Amino acid sequence: MDQGFKYMVIAAFTYLIFLCVIRLVLGKQYKAKSFLIDIIGILAVFGSLIVVKYKSALKLPEFLVYVLPFLLTVLLPPLALKMNSDQILKYLVLSVLAVPVIHLFFAFFIGWGDLLPFIRIPSLWTL
Repeated sequence: MDQGFKYMVIAAFTYLIFLCVIRLVLGKQYKAKSFLIDIIGILAVFGSLIVVKYKSALKLPEFLVYVLPFLLTVLLPPLALKMNSDQILKYLVLSVLAVPVIHLFFAFFIGWGDLLPFIRIPSLWTL
């Protein structure tokens, strides 16, 4: 399978999960801020994935490869959306839980276990 296609599928799915997490966190405020949420989601999700994917082409120092995605996904949404402390706590918990769920979905159902390669999950197709 083409790695570019695979990467875009993972990115699109991760973006949808990001929107679900933000929807759960913001509740009724979501509709009023939907355009801003879309912009932040594109920057956070796709920006993080681009930094990780093209780290050698961007010639970034090694620490920035980890710091930039962290800043984009953990700090940007709460700051830009002006979340209160309760919303920030919910966002942090849900976003940390979302990463293994995404990995579980792709590893078990599709067989793409390279999102978190240190967590081995057998594919449904190999059982």
